[in-house]
Amino acid sequence: MSRRTTIIFAGALVLFAAPLAIADTGDNIREGIRNPTSGDASKETQIIANTKKDTYGTRQSNKGTGGGAIYGCRSGLDATAPGDPKKSTPCIRVNNLSTGKAFDFQAKGRVAGIIQIGGSLLTPQPDSSPFVTNATGLAAGLNADRLDSLNADEIITQAATQAVQALVAAGGSGVINGVCPTNTILAGGGCLETSPRGAKNYGDAATECVGAGRRLAPSDVLAGARAKDGINLGGGEMTSDTTVTGGLLGLLNGPGYTTVTDSGTFSVAEIGAATSFRCITAAS
Repeated sequence: MSRRTTIIFAGALVLFAAPLAIADTGDNIREGIRNPTSGDASKETQIIANTKKDTYGTRQSNKGTGGGAIYGCRSGLDATAPGDPKKSTPCIRVNNLSTGKAFDFQAKGRVAGIIQIGGSLLTPQPDSSPFVTNATGLAAGLNADRLDSLNADEIITQAATQAVQALVAAGGSGVINGVCPTNTILAGGGCLETSPRGAKNYGDAATECVGAGRRLAPSDVLAGARAKDGINLGGGEMTSDTTVTGGLLGLLNGPGYTTVTDSGTFSVAEIGAATSFRCITAAS
């Protein structure tokens, strides 16, 4: 065979062999026809490439409206080793042996993809996980800013308020980790109401506070609360501290209660006198 003939024969061989990919089973993988099944189907069919960046070992594309690829398998799950491919072999495994990404998903529609467990997407699977990861760092785009339209601070406040209300209703302290119910402020180990109640005599005021699951505020708590924002005792508010009054011309002593003004002045009012007051939760 002449050199010319040899070159022509070699060129023809390359031309006709180019559309074929040789699998490790020894069979050709050919488009558009049923591929031979004479190879060993129990072994992997490997397609190995050596490409550069932005070039891939294989490319499956569909210019119609159908999908690009579909894979099926019958692999089982070893619940004790879900991350071990030798024990829990996935239908698709992507393993980047370098430090780059293992996958990219890109879509133009409103839904980028679906992770479905079971036969119907409409059937909840409360005992199943969409995926498992050991990566605990922040996932950009998945860091939820709100849950049920509430941010983290609002969720904490709402939960704490509900817990306090339930505890107070059960007769316990209204203070949980320094968090007080709405319209109260932490003072003296309890939650002091931020606004005074209407004027009443001592007995009626005490009854009203007990009916609210609280008690009359003591004089030391009121005096100390004056420095807190939003607290103004005005010309004097009733306290739970009782004492005696001077009586008629100072000769007769009668029961009374202590009042505290916003300037810190302590006075004594007759037990039947009506004065504004505040209730406080029981001290924790």
